[in-house]
Amino acid sequence: MSSKVIFSLVRPLLRYLPLLPTPLLTLPASLGLHLTTHPSPSFLSFLTSSTTHPLHFPLLFLLGTIPLVYVLGLISGNVSWVDRLWPFFTPICSGLIVAWVWFNKAGGAYGHNLPRLFLMLGLQLAWSARLLSHAIRRDFYNPRGEDYRYTYFRKLVPRPLFSLVHIFVIALAQPALLLALSLPLHAVLILPPSELSDGLGRGALSFGTIAKLLPERFRTAPAGTPVLNLVDLGVTVLALGCLVLEYKADNAMYKYQNGKHSLQSSLPPSQLIKNESASAPPNKKKQSTKIAPYPAAYHPGFPTKGLWKYSRHPNFAGEQLFWLTQALLVVAAGESSAVTRSGWMIGSVFGPCFALSVLFCASTFLTEWITTEKYPTYKSYKRLVGQFLPQETALIWLWGKIRGYRAGAKSEVYDVPRVENRDSRKSQ
Repeated sequence: MSSKVIFSLVRPLLRYLPLLPTPLLTLPASLGLHLTTHPSPSFLSFLTSSTTHPLHFPLLFLLGTIPLVYVLGLISGNVSWVDRLWPFFTPICSGLIVAWVWFNKAGGAYGHNLPRLFLMLGLQLAWSARLLSHAIRRDFYNPRGEDYRYTYFRKLVPRPLFSLVHIFVIALAQPALLLALSLPLHAVLILPPSELSDGLGRGALSFGTIAKLLPERFRTAPAGTPVLNLVDLGVTVLALGCLVLEYKADNAMYKYQNGKHSLQSSLPPSQLIKNESASAPPNKKKQSTKIAPYPAAYHPGFPTKGLWKYSRHPNFAGEQLFWLTQALLVVAAGESSAVTRSGWMIGSVFGPCFALSVLFCASTFLTEWITTEKYPTYKSYKRLVGQFLPQETALIWLWGKIRGYRAGAKSEVYDVPRVENRDSRKSQ
């Protein structure tokens, strides 16, 4: 293919280049200039360069990760490599932003935002520690292991389609999303002192109180500048509450699944429940999964009590709300003005947590489809409990009362069916 043909194909796209984020547009020139002019270019020298943007290093990390996880997936036949990066990726990107502030000379102008940046990064590290401990407990870092949803999806779709999903959804979109979750830190970073809010008008921590704890080059803001306020405190409590919710939900699910499989392995098949009454019609020749048997003590095969009485996925609810709190810390930081509100909804503040919710909705759709195939009673459970938030459950309760199906669905989900001893029937 000649250069003229290539240019003719690319030319219509050139007019859209200005729409790309500024850090992405300036990265090639900044990196090229540094590599060609600095006598001994290195990680630290580029970090401290006057042409380096705070998001340049997170972007480099992203651009290096995408081909790595894709190639690893091709070589191993296991596409879960990006999932193993989830506990680390966003905190690393956020840490690189904070590192730019600390080491780059231009970062001295943003000393008034360091307390809130450290708070946001600290919450992310707590989130990372919780997720990492749960992943290790589930043996998630076994290189031969793959998320079961990928395994099922691979069986459902043609190979070329799965290859496209591997490239664009798994290897490209997920790392980009994980970087985007660090963007609220950048939104806080660039707030000028005049735009910082005192929250509720009292109880704010002033810059003068903490200025002496910072190196002199960071003491550029007026002493009365509010750097943290009571709204930050409330949002922090909410964020920690989300982590506790995720911790309890993950622990309860882990205990339930381990107990179910342990008891199931110790019982004869005749003592297990296999709810075939809600199975697919006989003319459906192929099923991607088989209806799974389970012990009566763990009816209906999936958790329905405790947190699962109010949400079908309490851990996902906590996860989405946690990243919403990162956006809310930006809200807590800035006064209402054109500077602080620019690009909030689709930009760097609320856009990332909204994109995460879209990913979770798609992932949950597949998860629930698989669960319904294994445990048909799950279809009735969906008619009783909302997907994420208790508000959904309240609306479903009201709708069930109006339509009159709630009692039947509740009986199917919570009433344990009698286990028929098939061995004894055969002997008769």
